[in-house]
Amino acid sequence: MPKYLLVFSSIFWFSVVCFGQTTALLSSDTPSTQATYLYQSATILSPHLYNGNRYHIYDSRSLDHQFFQQEEWAKGVIEYDGQRFDSIPMLYDIFKDQVVIQYRGHPGLIQLQSERVKTFSYINRHFVRIETNEMEDINLNTGFYDVLYDGKVQVLARRTKLRQEQIEGNKIKVSFTAKNTFYIKKDGQYYPTNTKNGALGVFEDQKKTLKKYLREQRINYRKDTENALVKLSTYYDQLARP
Repeated sequence: MPKYLLVFSSIFWFSVVCFGQTTALLSSDTPSTQATYLYQSATILSPHLYNGNRYHIYDSRSLDHQFFQQEEWAKGVIEYDGQRFDSIPMLYDIFKDQVVIQYRGHPGLIQLQSERVKTFSYINRHFVRIETNEMEDINLNTGFYDVLYDGKVQVLARRTKLRQEQIEGNKIKVSFTAKNTFYIKKDGQYYPTNTKNGALGVFEDQKKTLKKYLREQRINYRKDTENALVKLSTYYDQLARP
C-alpha cells in the first residue's frame, strides 16, 4: 500500500475511534460534563503549550541539581495563556526560573515562555508569577513565587539556587545551593520577612500576642522559618476576624 494511503487510513480510523468514544461519553453525561470533556479533549494535545524554546540539561555532572526539590519528572497543572493543562510531566529549574516540560510525542525538552505562565502546581506546591510593577507598588523581582499560605494575608517564598564552581585537580566541579526568600503580602503590600522581627513588624497591631504565641508553640523562627510564617499568618487571620 502506498505510504500516503497508509497515513490516510490510519488518520481515518483514529478519527472514527475518537468520534465513537466521544459520542458514547457525551450521550451519557450531563451538559456540564460534556463541556468539560470537550474542553479537555481540545486542549490535552494542543500544540499551544509546546511552542517554547528547547531546553538542554546543563551541568549534568554537577554534585547537585538545579531543580526545585527533585530532578525526577512529576505531573503538574499549568495555567498557560488562560488555558489549563493537567497531568503535564514537568520540572522546575529554580536557577534559571524556568518551567520545563517534555515534548509530547517527540524527543527533547521545552522551556515554557515564563511570561505566559500564570500559575502552576507541582509536587504539592502552588506557584504564581508576579511581575515588578512600580505603578502598582509591586517591588518584588519578576518571577515565580511559592504560595505557602493564602488567607487575608499571604505568605510567599522565592525559590532560587546559587551555582558555584570549584576546581579540583584538572576538573571543574559544579554545585547548586538552595536559597529561599520569604515575603508576607498584607493590605496589597509585600514585605520581606527573613527575620522574626521583620515578620512581627508586619503584624505590628498584634505583635505582642504573636510573639507570645511563638513562644508557647515552641516555634524556632530561624530554624523553621516556613512553618513559623504560616503559623503566624494563620493565627493573625484568626485574631483579625470580626
